[in-house]
Amino acid sequence: MTLNELTDPLAIHVSEFKRRRVLVLGDAMLDEYLLGDCSRISPEAPVPVLRVNTSRRVLGGAANTAANIASLGGHATLIALVGSDDGGRTLKKCASEAGVELLAVDHGLTTLRKTRVVGQQQQIVRLDYEEIQPITASLEADILALFEACVPTSDIVVISDYAKGFLSAALGQAIIEGAHKAGLDVIVDPRPQNREFYRGCDYLTPNWKESRALLRLPEAEPTPESISMVAQDLAAALQTNVVLTLGSHGILFCGRDGAEQFTQPTLAREVFDVSGAGDTVVAAFALARASGADHVTSVAIANRAASVVVGKFGTATVTPAEILQDTDALRLVPRAALAQLATTLKAKHKRIVTVNGSFDLLHSGHLHILNEARQQGDVLIVGLNSDASVRGYKGPGRPMVPERRRAEMLLALRMVDYVHIFDEADPIAFLREIRPDVHVNGSEYGENCIEADTVRRGGGTIHIVGRIPGLSTSNLIDALQTSGVATGS
Repeated sequence: MTLNELTDPLAIHVSEFKRRRVLVLGDAMLDEYLLGDCSRISPEAPVPVLRVNTSRRVLGGAANTAANIASLGGHATLIALVGSDDGGRTLKKCASEAGVELLAVDHGLTTLRKTRVVGQQQQIVRLDYEEIQPITASLEADILALFEACVPTSDIVVISDYAKGFLSAALGQAIIEGAHKAGLDVIVDPRPQNREFYRGCDYLTPNWKESRALLRLPEAEPTPESISMVAQDLAAALQTNVVLTLGSHGILFCGRDGAEQFTQPTLAREVFDVSGAGDTVVAAFALARASGADHVTSVAIANRAASVVVGKFGTATVTPAEILQDTDALRLVPRAALAQLATTLKAKHKRIVTVNGSFDLLHSGHLHILNEARQQGDVLIVGLNSDASVRGYKGPGRPMVPERRRAEMLLALRMVDYVHIFDEADPIAFLREIRPDVHVNGSEYGENCIEADTVRRGGGTIHIVGRIPGLSTSNLIDALQTSGVATGS
């Protein structure tokens, strides 16, 4: 299977974006950036002085979600509360320039605006201009009238809630019920304080912190176990599918009944700015679902869109070309997509080879086994032990290199076609999904390795590769520690 063959299904869905109409409702904002040089302290007070070189204004909040939909080729209609002040006029102008159809309802208040002061690409301070008041019955009626007028020509509905006064429980439920009556799914980008507003929506897209707050849990660092538990509990509590964004750890999807669950890791890349990344995820996921993509493909598209946008400064948008140009994201295969990948490859009469390991401190011994593995068939799929898995059998000091970096290095090798990161102590579950024609192992494990029964039951064979004497990650670490390199001495 060529790389082009793999990207075709994704490209097909992305090409459908231009035919899809997304209705967005929520808190629209204007994001303003004052950019310049900051090299001295004010003589008037102990604060930095910024010499402003330039400024820019872009759509934020729900408006940024709509802008991302438009930049991805979809038609975005945005219903939002906008003031009649300078900020409101600028927001309308920005919406027009971004290709967003803005249906503005004047609430008579200050337009939501965030001004970020940035020196040498570092944010110094943020100024928020806002008047937050509960939405009135009259404004709710105006919004619902616009919503009902737009629903017949829409393919999917997005609620982008920033808890700035747009949404109420009654309005949220009316939107969800109205969309469902018209046969449309509703995706909600939530805020924890408004939890009950979203009950019964089709998809909820919180980040890790928001997901715990929605369940009224204290803040805590994520672990594979806690992430899965929180997603399942949230899906059950609000009767919805959960698309849980995890920053550098990717995205976890959990179906409303907990039966469908998978994680799509994010490959390591430079993260410049995470502002608005959640808006990009929502926009890409909405367009993918509206285009008929399944959950795995929709999450993959959203994940790739997010990985692009965090490499840009400030609140930004993503284009279809930017999503499609990054091939490595599709070659890092989640558990839920393994069986389909194997089925597709075998339908094309490809001979599948697997190999597994931690591949920590990648060295020539690893290249030796990977090269020989690739020679045994047409496609090489590497099962990579996750960080948690490596710690489980090698101890707390390992791995030396995080899983995302190890995956990135493997995918950079010409002989490796795909990588799957697994959390289990052994690769049995990975091999059951793939059913390889050949599984390659080192001579230290032999023909009767723990993988043998699973491989043979799936119709495959074991191929043994001899080790290069003296070459192992453990030996390298010992040598580094002896020389003082690993300890920094």
